[in-house]
Amino acid sequence: MKIVSSSGKGNFKLTKNDKEICELVYSNWFSDEAKTVLNGNNIEIKPKNIWTSKVDIYKNDNNIGDITFNLKSQMIIRLENPNGKEFNFVLKNRSKYRVKFEVYNESKTLQFSLNSVNNWSKLNYDYNIELADINSEFELNELLVYCGYATNLYLAIISAV
Repeated sequence: MKIVSSSGKGNFKLTKNDKEICELVYSNWFSDEAKTVLNGNNIEIKPKNIWTSKVDIYKNDNNIGDITFNLKSQMIIRLENPNGKEFNFVLKNRSKYRVKFEVYNESKTLQFSLNSVNNWSKLNYDYNIELADINSEFELNELLVYCGYATNLYLAIISAV
């Protein structure tokens, strides 16, 4: 599986075996608001404030979670499934010279990693997804969309510092 940048404003496609699963599209160059359709569900990601310190996630107009940046320079993705069960995932950058994100569940078990494939002709990153010991009840493709958004947000926050 891969996350492939599809525009300079942050849009990306989630692909498997070179087939598009979905595309996350940002509203415009200056907005952190993004939308996609996955498995017939409308997914919207909207900043809660102008500093983008918290981002709300909506699925079919229902708020199902959020993404926040903590003091350890990690992205926390909090999600709720239709039964009301809450899941927390931590996205960490594990490399200093090359962008490599790892995603852990609340039991601190590695779920997957996003390994950047730097293409210097573009200003964005593409990622190869390396699956690990996934034992989450949360749907993988949906989680990958949120993690792709979180990586863009992480890089924007880190580059602004």
